[in-house]
Amino acid sequence: MSLAPYLFVDWGSTNLRAKLVLRGDVVASRESPEGIRHCKGRDHDEILTSLCGDWKTAHPDLRVIMSGMIGSREGWREAPYVDAPAGISDLAEKAVTVTSRSFGAIHLLPGVRCDDAEAGTTDVMRGEETQVAGLLTDLPHEESTICLPGTHSKWVRCRDGRIGHFQTFPTGEAFALLSRDSLIAGSGGPPDPDSPAFARGLELSGKAGGLLHHLFLGRTEMLAGRAGAADLPGLLSGILLGHEIREAMTIGADAPVYLIGDSPAARATARALEWFGREAIPVRDDVHLHGMTILADLLAAPEREGGA
Repeated sequence: MSLAPYLFVDWGSTNLRAKLVLRGDVVASRESPEGIRHCKGRDHDEILTSLCGDWKTAHPDLRVIMSGMIGSREGWREAPYVDAPAGISDLAEKAVTVTSRSFGAIHLLPGVRCDDAEAGTTDVMRGEETQVAGLLTDLPHEESTICLPGTHSKWVRCRDGRIGHFQTFPTGEAFALLSRDSLIAGSGGPPDPDSPAFARGLELSGKAGGLLHHLFLGRTEMLAGRAGAADLPGLLSGILLGHEIREAMTIGADAPVYLIGDSPAARATARALEWFGREAIPVRDDVHLHGMTILADLLAAPEREGGA
């Protein structure tokens, strides 16, 4: 990697995460709740400067690369999606540059778009592709499946170092909404993926009737005395994750799943995959850092052949 100091930023819809990288190592990190939906009238340059301006003062040659929703049409400037299948070099090639009053030139990385011509549908990712890039070089050349669990979980099929077909499941968002104000909200705390209620939810997800019917079964499980109000969060989580994984397995065949992160969502997904008899390979390294480092090298080589 270049010996130049770097500021790597993951700027999403609700949060901003920044890392100061010197000689390939993260020496400082900061976070802000000022995602692109919560800028409160301040422009992006002002927000970044208030959070990390002192890093630029300490390191005048600081180079800045950003991933995530900051490159969306609602962000600083749109970095158009790269069409799948896409490799790491495609992401670097399609990066766009904005000029900051404080930081000078800043690279914004693109997202990835996946069109299913047969189904007539489109899926997208913006931010997750950087994490996938950090894992691609370590994957076998045959097909592999990567899962990035969270609010909008991504299941990504990769082959020969490229991002191929992928699907998004808003499982975390659905759980947050349903567990807050619905008939199956229950009275328990966070769902326990080791609980019988969670396993029961996974089982119910395979019954006839579809997702909407299965969600109502959360209510009838309580009415029939098979679950208490405290069990409902686990039951709901199991139903939603069960549907996600059953569908996602159709793009992953029997290959092991590389499961990124150690969040509650990742732990629940690991437990659900175990219940389904699928091998999960945990990935707890900072793949975002690795991906950004690889992309930084491509963007700087040599300063993209004299272009921006």
